[in-house]
Amino acid sequence: MRATVLVVDDEPSICQLLRDWLTEELDLWVEAVTTRLEAERILELRPVDLLLADLRLQECSGLDVIRYAQSLQPHIVPILMTGYPTLETAITAVQSGIYDYLTKPFKMELLSAAVRRGIDRCRLRRENMELREQLAVSDLTRTVGATLELDQILEAVLNTVMAEFNATAASVLLLNEETGRLELKGVEGDPTTIENSVFSGFLGGVAPTAASVMATRRPALLTDRQGELFPRLSVHQDRICQPLVVKGRAVGALNIVRRSNAEPCGDGTLRTIDMIAAHAAIAIDNARLYKNLHSAYMDTVSALANAIEIRDPYTRGHTDRVRMLARGIGQRLGWSAEKQFDLWMGCTLHDIGKIGVPDSILSKPGPLTADEFALMKTHPEIGAKIIEGVPFLKPAIPYVYHHHERFDGSGYPTGISGEQIPIEGRILAVVDAFDAITSDRPYRKGQPVAVAVEELKGYSGVQFDAAIVDVFFSFLEDKDPPWLRKRETADYVHVTASA
Repeated sequence: MRATVLVVDDEPSICQLLRDWLTEELDLWVEAVTTRLEAERILELRPVDLLLADLRLQECSGLDVIRYAQSLQPHIVPILMTGYPTLETAITAVQSGIYDYLTKPFKMELLSAAVRRGIDRCRLRRENMELREQLAVSDLTRTVGATLELDQILEAVLNTVMAEFNATAASVLLLNEETGRLELKGVEGDPTTIENSVFSGFLGGVAPTAASVMATRRPALLTDRQGELFPRLSVHQDRICQPLVVKGRAVGALNIVRRSNAEPCGDGTLRTIDMIAAHAAIAIDNARLYKNLHSAYMDTVSALANAIEIRDPYTRGHTDRVRMLARGIGQRLGWSAEKQFDLWMGCTLHDIGKIGVPDSILSKPGPLTADEFALMKTHPEIGAKIIEGVPFLKPAIPYVYHHHERFDGSGYPTGISGEQIPIEGRILAVVDAFDAITSDRPYRKGQPVAVAVEELKGYSGVQFDAAIVDVFFSFLEDKDPPWLRKRETADYVHVTASA
């Protein structure tokens, strides 16, 4: 890219001379102005690599222009010219971060040498910026590779874009495969700097739209430095629309709106944006695949649970209630979202082994015989065997296998006691018993909540883990679920965590 030089000198003849020389001899893009106001306007609207300013201007000092330039564009390379050199001026120039100091009159060869050194410094800075952008890509790759949550991926991508590309706003549009429409999924920065219709659709009908960019799968870069395309905008910016492509298909678009005085988009910057988009597209696609797979898992688990409830109409709704009660305990124990999902799955499948129990036993209206009860007691083992061969169902095994263990060791199927029983089994034992007491069964009507509470109190430390019972009582006290209130009688009393 051609470097840009801004010359500020209140003598028009010098401005013209320097413009012609630097353009013809060094092939630079040169703007030359005679006033501070003109210089500040250019600095506000476009990036400048090197600033060549005279010390004495009519309305101010060239140092004032340089300081203003440095405040807007910290990486600008300033060179000071003066016909009145003094030691004090030289010291001030050094303190102001002036790159070089030329004394008028000077030979044009000296000027060329100073400008070449300044441009080389700009080039080195640009290379450092590209290196930093590549490091940002590496950091982003690690971040998005560590999560399958779409919101976290979008946040990481947009934060990286805003920080590394001097952007005022950025957005991600994703394709809804059912409707075929682009939907705004993430936005950072200040979208009010441009019209909402332009921002959400990227460039409206004036320039390539996000949809058309997706169709060609090629990025679009629009530079509007003069306000010709968007005359109603108070600030004129570069706009980049980068397609998000996975396996040859576009899944969305990354939109970037850069500041008016940002470094021009060179090949290095565009390559970096392309790399970010590539990593983002893969991460987004993986997150969507995971979500679909997760939904399929949940549907499979629910279908297995429904197979049991269809066979035993008296337990209909039991699984939902047990899930809700157990979730309350998990939340109070501070369990992560992953453990909460395992809890959901375990509660849903805890009675899956009843598939191996005859209907005559499941629906028997009277007490079970010893042989019938022995057969009923096999359902935890049957359930564990059903799911142990399915990898994604394995976290449910402790719930399925151990929910009939007793804290004193008299339970089944293993007869282990105390904290030898996995906490999953201890939690499910409490909520499963509570719902069993308060629900109708073939051989009896459901009991009031107060009765179930007293039952849990009486067997706390014997059948149930006392610590889990306390946490469960805390949940009942705080939540007081409406479906429980329907089962209460007039003698219902609230339960405290210390009960």
